[in-house]
Amino acid sequence: MGRSEGVLDASLRAEPPVPAGTSYLEGAGRLGHFFSALGALADGKLRDDVRLVQFGDSHTASDTATCVVRRMLQERFGDGGRGFVEVGKPWKTYIQDGVHGGMTREFEPNRGRVEDGHLVGDGAYGLVGVAIEADRPGARAWTRISAPASRVEVDYLLKPDGGSVDVVIDGVQAGRIATRAPKPSSGFTGFDVADAPHEVELRAVGDGGVRLFGLALDRTRPGVVLDAAGINGAQVTTPLRWNEEHFAEQLRHRAPDLVILAYGTNEAIDPKLDLAEYQRSITELLGRVARAVPSASCLLLGPPDLVRTVPPDRRVWLPSQPLGEVIAVQRRVASASGCAFYDQQAAMGGAGSMAVWAAEDPPRAQTDRVHLTQSGYAQVGTAFATDLLRAYDAWRSTRHEASR
Repeated sequence: MGRSEGVLDASLRAEPPVPAGTSYLEGAGRLGHFFSALGALADGKLRDDVRLVQFGDSHTASDTATCVVRRMLQERFGDGGRGFVEVGKPWKTYIQDGVHGGMTREFEPNRGRVEDGHLVGDGAYGLVGVAIEADRPGARAWTRISAPASRVEVDYLLKPDGGSVDVVIDGVQAGRIATRAPKPSSGFTGFDVADAPHEVELRAVGDGGVRLFGLALDRTRPGVVLDAAGINGAQVTTPLRWNEEHFAEQLRHRAPDLVILAYGTNEAIDPKLDLAEYQRSITELLGRVARAVPSASCLLLGPPDLVRTVPPDRRVWLPSQPLGEVIAVQRRVASASGCAFYDQQAAMGGAGSMAVWAAEDPPRAQTDRVHLTQSGYAQVGTAFATDLLRAYDAWRSTRHEASR
């Protein structure tokens, strides 16, 4: 028997999973640029990496599903590197796959603050949207990466009052970066290293303030790179509060072939959800992505299922109607914007599946019925990557037949 912490009303229990081979990816034909890049990589005609950037909420921030997607794509097409990661400890629970960091108290996170729905701050916080900064000597931030890298790039803010930062790799000083410049902009400085795991430490010199965004970890061989740029609690409006010029600068530098937007969970549990405003927001964010990287393919990754209790019986869990409405908006916007859509809720078994997953022993969902366990995230990540690869194979087969 499974757990008895909560039950789903029998009439609303999730339907059995769709038969194997069924795809939950819609509009795969809109991923032409991404598939073309994968094809060129597979044929040995591409000297650069094929890059994916996924923006999202805590599901993305944990990197638990995205790390599975990363590994499956890299096993098929080659390992291009770990990609972009934060440096230090931008928030307490920031630990991604193979990445462990820390920092002294002189470094503090900076993401701005929201007052009355508006961001107080300059909106320049790097690719993920959370930076760390310090203005005193002795401030240190470090990150240990278990995946091999042959190039380490430091991403930071150039500004008129910028100070210097020493870069120490594996205990040896690799260089000093000066972040002072006439006007604010993104700065990038790379260091070639042996193709191996590394520990990178950044030390503020104390001659001015430094704002650090993170590290990009690359390899000399071409392959696939997937950046998991998620923030706990984020909604689609979160990146809309950032400075658009800075956002575009950061995204252009990563040069993604596919941009994935994975929001919706926090909107669905927000009592102030306005579906019309949500649709406008997600359309605007896709517009910002298109303006920054017009050639990139785009995909809306629908949120996983979630269920809510019905007072006074806290043991009864019902599907979330707002979540279904959010998914419907995403599906419409994806179609209208020329993006693919992936239905994670359907891949889990449909509305109400979260309660079933949480009641299992061992569970595939956490007790909050919002987040998944490691095995649950591994399953949805595997399903997503499998459907992407199936769609790529179908695209490749069609192109091959057309060329005959």
